[in-house]
Amino acid sequence: MSKKRLDRLDAGQCSTDRSHHKNNNSTDLNFTLHQRLNSNVDEQLQSKITLFSKFKQKELPQVNDSLQGMAQTLSKVSFNEIQHHQLQRDYEKIKTELAQFRAQQIKLYSTITKLQKDNQTLIEKLKFYDEEKLNLQRKIQIEQKQNEELTKKLKRSEQRIQIILESNIIFQKDQIKTTLLDTLHENEHYKMEAIQKQKDLQKLQINNNNLNHKLNRLTNRIVAAQRHQTESEFIDQDKMVITFTEIPTNFIFRHIFQNIECKQFISTSLEQTPEQFGSHFNLIPQDQKKIHLIWLFNHMVNYREFSQQHNNFIIKLTDLIVIKTYSDLYAFIQNMSQFLKVQRLTLWLRDYWTGFFETIQEGQSQKIICSKGAFKDCLEQREAVNKLTAQRHLLYQDSKGDDIYQENTYLYPLITDTVLPAGLLEVFQPTQNNSYSDIQYFTSLLGTFVKIVVQKIENDIVIQNVAKQKDILISQFLCLMQSNDKLQFTNSVKEMQSKLLQISTCDIIFIENNQMFKYNRQGLQSISCIAGVCGQIAQDKKPAFFSNLTKQVHYNQLIDMYTLAPVYIYPILKDNECKAVIELTLTNKQIDRHRFRDPLTSLNQQSNQARMFCECVQTAYLCKFN
Repeated sequence: MSKKRLDRLDAGQCSTDRSHHKNNNSTDLNFTLHQRLNSNVDEQLQSKITLFSKFKQKELPQVNDSLQGMAQTLSKVSFNEIQHHQLQRDYEKIKTELAQFRAQQIKLYSTITKLQKDNQTLIEKLKFYDEEKLNLQRKIQIEQKQNEELTKKLKRSEQRIQIILESNIIFQKDQIKTTLLDTLHENEHYKMEAIQKQKDLQKLQINNNNLNHKLNRLTNRIVAAQRHQTESEFIDQDKMVITFTEIPTNFIFRHIFQNIECKQFISTSLEQTPEQFGSHFNLIPQDQKKIHLIWLFNHMVNYREFSQQHNNFIIKLTDLIVIKTYSDLYAFIQNMSQFLKVQRLTLWLRDYWTGFFETIQEGQSQKIICSKGAFKDCLEQREAVNKLTAQRHLLYQDSKGDDIYQENTYLYPLITDTVLPAGLLEVFQPTQNNSYSDIQYFTSLLGTFVKIVVQKIENDIVIQNVAKQKDILISQFLCLMQSNDKLQFTNSVKEMQSKLLQISTCDIIFIENNQMFKYNRQGLQSISCIAGVCGQIAQDKKPAFFSNLTKQVHYNQLIDMYTLAPVYIYPILKDNECKAVIELTLTNKQIDRHRFRDPLTSLNQQSNQARMFCECVQTAYLCKFN
C-alpha cells in the first residue's frame, strides 16, 4: 500500500470522526464505520508484510517511512476509539436524562389538566355569583319602588287625617271650650304650686349658702392648721425671723410671733359671723374676756395700719414702673427708705465685665466685691438672707479688699433671666416700731418690680446701641463707596471698625493673581503665594473664629496678625472666588458691654456684629473694585 493511500485513509478516518461528532445519536452507523476501519487496517498490514518480504537492502529507508506512517495511523485509530467510547457514555447519560424529563413532563401535564379543571369550576361559580348579584339588584329596585309608593300613600293618609281633625273642631266647638276652661283651671293650679316650689327653693339656697360659708370657714381652719404645722418652711427658729424666697400668698406671717391662744382666738373670730362670734364670746370666762378683746382690738388696729401702708406702697410702685434710667432707679430706691421706715435701702447691681457690684449713693459711685460674707450667700443660694440681729455680721468686701461688718441687715436677691443674679437689695437698720415681717414682705414686692424695671432699662439700652450701630454702619458705608484706591479703602475700613466695633486692630488682605498683599504702617507688604491662616480661609471660602491665631498650624507672621486676642477672619467672595480677606481682633472690654449679659454671650454677640461689619465691607468692595 502506498503512502498516498495511507494519507487518504487518515483523511477518511478524520472525516469519520467529524461525522461521528455531528450525528452522535446514531449507534449503528458508528459500529459499521469501526468494522470497516479494522478491516482496512488488517488488509494494509498484510499487504505491507508481503511487500516487506520482497524489499531489498536499499529500500529499507522507504520501509521505515511507511512504518512510521502506519504507527501514526494506529495512534489515531486508538484515539478515535477512546473518543467513541466517551461519546457512547455521554449518549447513555443523555438518554437517561431524557427519560427523566419525559417523566416530569407527564407529571406537569397531569397537574395542568387538574388546574384547568379547578379553573373551570371557579369560572362557573363566578358566573353563578354574578347572576345572584343581578337578582339582588333587581329585588332592591323593586323594593325601592314599593317604598316610594308607600310613602306617597302615607302622605295622602296624613292629609286625610288632618282634614278629619279640622272638620271635628268645627263641629265640636262647645266641647272644645269646656276643655279649654278645664285646662285653664289646671294651669292656675300648677302656677300656684310652681310659686310655692320657688319659695322653697329660695329657702334651700339660703341654707346652702350658709352651709357653704361654714364649709369655707372649716377649710380655712384646716389650711391655717396645716400652715401652723409648716411654719418652719419660712421661719428661722434660731433667730425668729422670716426668710422669704418669694412673695407670700397670704398674711399669716404677720401673726407668727403671737402666742398660740391669741392666734387661735383671732383666726376663729375672723371665720365666724357676728351672731356666731357673740355666742362664742359669751362662752369665754368673765376674767378672760378683757384680754381677748385687747387681742382683737390690737389685731384690727395693726391690720388697718398695714392696709394703709400696703395701699401707699402700691401707689409708689406705679412711679417705679415708668423709670427708664439707672440713675432714676437708684434715686427712687434711696427715697423708698423713708417709706419703709429704715435707715438705708440700697440697690446693688452686677457688672459682668469687672465682677464688682456697684451702686450710687449721694451722687457717688461705690463698688464692692461679693466673694464672701452674707452677700455671697444671698447670691449663691438665690434666697433672702436675714441678719436682723444686734450681732455684727460679715457682709462683703469693699473695692480695696477690706471686710465690711454690719448688724440689722436684710438682703433680697434680684433673680432675672441671666445665668447669675443681677443684683440685690440691702435693707439696713429698721426702726424699733417697725415690724420685721412687714419689712421683708415689702422688700420682696419691691424686688420683684425692680427686676422688671432693670430688664426693661437693659433692653432699651440694647435697642439704642443697635440703632446707633446701624446709623454708623450706613454713614461709613458711604465713606467706603467714596474711596478712590485700595489704600484709601483700607483706611476707611479701619476707621469704620474703630467707630462701629471699637476693637483694637483690623486688616484687609487683597488677593490678585495668586498673590497676597496688604497696606500697613510700613507701606505695602506682599507675598507671592497664598499662605498663612488667611490663605487657608481664602481657599476654604468660609469665615472662621480663632481664640489664639498664633498657635494655628498655617500661621504666617507676614500676613496674619500677631495677637493673643480672639480673631475673626472673613473672606470676600465673588463668583466663588476669594478677592480679599478681613481680619478682626476682639479685645476691648467695652465691646457689647451690657450689664446683665455674661462675657461669653457678649463675645458671641460681638461675633454677630463683626459678621455684619464684614458683610458691609464685602458689599462696598465688590461694588467699587469688581
